[in-house]
Amino acid sequence: MKKICLLLLLCVCGFSAQGAECNAQKDSTLSILSDELMRNFKTLKKQNPPVYYMSYQLTSIQELVITAQAGVIRQNTDSRSNWVDFDVRVGSVQTDNTHELKGFWNNFRQVEKEAPLDAESQKVLRNVLWRGTQEAVEKAQDDYNNVISNKQVSSASLDTSDDFVLPQKALFCQTQPSVSYDRQEIAQRLKTLSSLVKDYDFIDKSSFSFVLTQEDTFFVNSVGSRLRTPRILGRYSMVIRAQTPEGMVLERNELYDGITMEDFPSMRQMKEDFTRMAQELKSLLSAPAAEPYTGPVILKNRASGVFFHEILGHRLEGHRQKSDSFGQTFTNRVGQQVVSPILNVSDNPLLSHFQGVPLRGHYVYDDEGNPAQDVLLIERGVLKNFLMGSSPIKGFPASNGHGRKSLGNRAVARMGNTMITPVSAVSYEELEKRLLAEIKRQGKPYGLIIEDISGGFTMTETSAPQAFKVNPLLVYKIYPDGHKEMVRGVDLVGTPLTSFSKVIAAADDYAVFNGSCGAESGWVPVSAVSPSILVSEMEVEKVQKNPSKPPILRPPYTENSSKGGKK
Repeated sequence: MKKICLLLLLCVCGFSAQGAECNAQKDSTLSILSDELMRNFKTLKKQNPPVYYMSYQLTSIQELVITAQAGVIRQNTDSRSNWVDFDVRVGSVQTDNTHELKGFWNNFRQVEKEAPLDAESQKVLRNVLWRGTQEAVEKAQDDYNNVISNKQVSSASLDTSDDFVLPQKALFCQTQPSVSYDRQEIAQRLKTLSSLVKDYDFIDKSSFSFVLTQEDTFFVNSVGSRLRTPRILGRYSMVIRAQTPEGMVLERNELYDGITMEDFPSMRQMKEDFTRMAQELKSLLSAPAAEPYTGPVILKNRASGVFFHEILGHRLEGHRQKSDSFGQTFTNRVGQQVVSPILNVSDNPLLSHFQGVPLRGHYVYDDEGNPAQDVLLIERGVLKNFLMGSSPIKGFPASNGHGRKSLGNRAVARMGNTMITPVSAVSYEELEKRLLAEIKRQGKPYGLIIEDISGGFTMTETSAPQAFKVNPLLVYKIYPDGHKEMVRGVDLVGTPLTSFSKVIAAADDYAVFNGSCGAESGWVPVSAVSPSILVSEMEVEKVQKNPSKPPILRPPYTENSSKGGKK
């Protein structure tokens, strides 16, 4: 779920990396939101059960989307919308309407309403706030009654922490700055890049796109906070796919994230990247399928970032630690070693860039009105902290600024910019030497190098094994003599405690993974910064195949292809 620009006559969109400071007390939109919230709260806090906390979050979204295929622009649209989320807390901080219902599916959806946002629509906005508040209060009261009933028939919880901790009052205001995006140049670039597919008849599907999203978020709450925070996310994407005769779908992709046009690579570089992708995809089509394997593995830097995000990150989100349905892998292990002692792990949403690369997980205030913090999670392998939103847990009574959500959802603790920093590091060349030594020590016929990972999933519920699966896109076997062979059809599987304890070395070749992460509070932009790591033992299994046959006919635009070849 990914969440624009107008100036249609000029075909230029104005956006910026950093906005100008403004006065939160005088911002007109914040004033309307705050006035209406406090007017409503004055009455609602006297109800039975009382509303003890409220917040409004208005998000103004502008989005530019341009896509191309085979040299033709398929989409070139921009849009603008404004949405208000209503967070209403009924009861008390000890027990409120968000309390976990045991034995039932817990709904994390909130009331949201589309709203106007211009000087001529203030009365309409106030009306939307009035109606949305009424609906949100009714829903919260119903949810609270369900909570009280559920508590009377449910077993006691091991963690009896409060349901909420009130945020401190905060004032922050930053307006949107301006950076120019040449819409015509972007479209031409995508047309040129997508036309390169014509030379490769083995590519069944392709996607070339540019998405620019600008969000201007206004947040107010009943403790008096007023926050205005901008966010800009731009991304070029190139994706190509092919399918083997036995049904295995193969993919190569390249993503480029930026804020200003200067953040993105040149056309020449993107063409070179496409050529490399196409060559890799063609090699994958003729590569042998991998067999189930257990042995030493190198996870290259970006792949390592995806791995840590998927397998470790969700297990360190604070609210999960007091949920009876959560596996609680690390809940009672604070102060104990949980991963290899060579690793430090932190999460720092305050970082906007790493080595010049914009980080999508950057923010200044979270979606609950708390300031973002740099949180040391693991030090030399020892668990020190959890990612905390406004739902306290035993031993961690306060938020550390990681309450996050997408539109229409209730915020929970989520990752931002996850940073993996080894205590000591070697060069990547040395890391491969250590992999070869580990192959020989274990008597294995080969090891694996995971170059790229598309994503994966991890199971964290008590009803399922505490296991994970991640999906590599590009994998090489490396033999004891050092020569490499590309293979296809690999999935990494395992359990987190075992896998993380077997990290035995790390390189100094940091890279950035930028993506979007989905969980119960919706999809949020995230980043992970990690070096390549050597794991002494990991398990791989074969991937699931597509039951459909690949196309019999060649794509019509590849009729004169000189770089194709039969699949």
